[in-house]
Amino acid sequence: MKLKTSFINQGVLLNDFKSFSWVGAVYLLGLLLSVPLKIIMLYSNAEGAILSQDPEIYLRIFSYDDFWQLMILIIAPVLTALLLFGYLQNGKAADMAHALPVKRETLYHTHILAGLIFLFVPLIITALAAWALVAGLGIPKVSGQDIATWLAISLLFNLLYFITGVATGMFTGLSSVQGVLSYILLLLPSGLSMLLLHNMRIYTYGFAFDSYMQSVNISPLAEMFNYPIHKIEIAAYLLASITLYLLGLYLYRRRQLEAAGSAITFDALRPFFKYGVTFCFMLFVGSYFYQAQDSLGWACFGYLLGSLTAYLGVEILLQKSLHVFKLKIIKGFGIYALIVIICIGALQLDLTGYERRLPELAEVESVYMDNVFYPLSHLNMAQTHHTVNYEYNDMNPGAHFETPLPIYTRAENIADVYALHQKIVSNRTVEKAVMQNRYRYRNSFVTGARIPLCFIYNLKNGSHICRQYKVNLPDYARQLKSIYESREYKIFHNAILSINPSEIKMLEINAIKTNKSVRIVDQKLIQQAVAALQSDIMKQTYEDMTVNRPGWAGINIVLKNNDTTGLEWEKSYVNFEQFLKNTGEYTNARLIAHNDILYAVITKQTGEGKKGTEAYRLYEEEPLQLLLKAEKTPGHLKIIDPEILEICLRQYTDIYGDSQPYNVFFLLKNGDIFTGGFTEADAPTFVKEHFTR
Repeated sequence: MKLKTSFINQGVLLNDFKSFSWVGAVYLLGLLLSVPLKIIMLYSNAEGAILSQDPEIYLRIFSYDDFWQLMILIIAPVLTALLLFGYLQNGKAADMAHALPVKRETLYHTHILAGLIFLFVPLIITALAAWALVAGLGIPKVSGQDIATWLAISLLFNLLYFITGVATGMFTGLSSVQGVLSYILLLLPSGLSMLLLHNMRIYTYGFAFDSYMQSVNISPLAEMFNYPIHKIEIAAYLLASITLYLLGLYLYRRRQLEAAGSAITFDALRPFFKYGVTFCFMLFVGSYFYQAQDSLGWACFGYLLGSLTAYLGVEILLQKSLHVFKLKIIKGFGIYALIVIICIGALQLDLTGYERRLPELAEVESVYMDNVFYPLSHLNMAQTHHTVNYEYNDMNPGAHFETPLPIYTRAENIADVYALHQKIVSNRTVEKAVMQNRYRYRNSFVTGARIPLCFIYNLKNGSHICRQYKVNLPDYARQLKSIYESREYKIFHNAILSINPSEIKMLEINAIKTNKSVRIVDQKLIQQAVAALQSDIMKQTYEDMTVNRPGWAGINIVLKNNDTTGLEWEKSYVNFEQFLKNTGEYTNARLIAHNDILYAVITKQTGEGKKGTEAYRLYEEEPLQLLLKAEKTPGHLKIIDPEILEICLRQYTDIYGDSQPYNVFFLLKNGDIFTGGFTEADAPTFVKEHFTR
């Protein structure tokens, strides 16, 4: 009995029920409207008979896919904490509460218990109501376990959000600040990690930003959107709730009553609050300006603006006065700014050697290289390390379209990737200079010259080294050529190399720029087509793979199990072209100059193709007017000869604008128009000769 009396106070608990039971009632109403009522609405839909057979529609209700349900679950716990402990933020109310013959520990535990009842009971009632509806309506595949899982996770996050709101209220004396800081603390793990990572990539060449970003969704607020939740995360959130509960109790015992109305109630926490807010806001504003301007100078301006604004704003909040321009405060900001400048300088100078660091080639067991880290997003690094033993003796091992992860295990390919990475590292000074010149950097992406490259080295000791770059493609052509032309690379990036033709039901060829199409369903012809495509892909050169020319058609492959994949019939695929000629379907599978094109017009680029010009607007909205304008332009080249039109079709690129010296306009016999261009290197001889007269 003594333990019960010291832990909670029945009088205080009853008073909480009299004053705030409406919170639980409103919460229950909101939950009933967003869960059981949603089930009834779906079931009573005009298509209820169909919907009731689709469990995914109902399961989404229990996977936090509804915005309003999420808002209710996020707002109610913090609001409950603000109401139950609101007396602490009012001097008179705090004095009255603590004048009672009740220990602070008892008050704390009692209010916590009341809050948990207000939050947990509505959740339990809602879950029971949902279970009764699902069972009564006979909704298939929505089990009691699905509802129990929803209930358990909702209880867990309600507990965490509520305890966070309570703990926050112990070190602030303003209810508004308590509410804001509660959500900031809940977002802090992910938010601060994202800001740090984003700013790290500004200064550290090769920083694997995308790889690290895949693992920063550790915020309790963000985690509800990433359903389902893993056991480790559940344990971590339970531990965090217990820790915050004990921290709140510790601070409550030591909190001064006169601290009500103060932004921060403990003097020792004020520097952490001030410089923490300054640092986070500095990173946020700096990231914004860098993202908007692609300029290091603008990023630094953002740092200054963000840090100065936050620093002075926090001082005004803490001092409750606008008179903050004092020598002591200015000196504090100066010291902070000096530390930031030193840190940025250290990153720029690469004092840690991060940018130059490469593993020893002999220690590399395998290496992942691709344009993105996304294929690894569902794997952890340990799985990646062991998902490397692929055998390629059989060109057609399976009936699935899943290609292996681009993890190179053959010694010669690892050496080629390593040599490429060495070249990138040796060019880092030049590449960093390009990155910090926003005009050159953006233009290199517009012209397609700059590509992303991602590396993960799996070392023999089990460790990993990750790097990420955006490099100028022509500068690394020699190193990339040996990689792109390797057998491993082609298998990694072409699903058709892993397909068993006997498992294919249909091959559909859809011509580009026209509505022609061909379907192949004969098994013998399918085998011939796949063999031709596989042969063409294995014979492709680096130049064939990187040239910016549109293909003849898109090829859609349908398996007997109805899985589908696609690839492009590229203009370098001579075996596949011959196969179609042999079957008599060649003219039905692609645009044919003498059959489909009326004429073409080629003009010399004058800069009118730039974005924002009238010519570019016509290109986007009125291509026929642009063609007529080009045709009337003095010195244009009009082509009618089918053989020359065929040459143009084979050599044009699908980029229009100031990045190409020549623009070409094709007018089809059906009235359609498509445009493109020629580079100086790929332009046909007759085009160059015409415009040099």
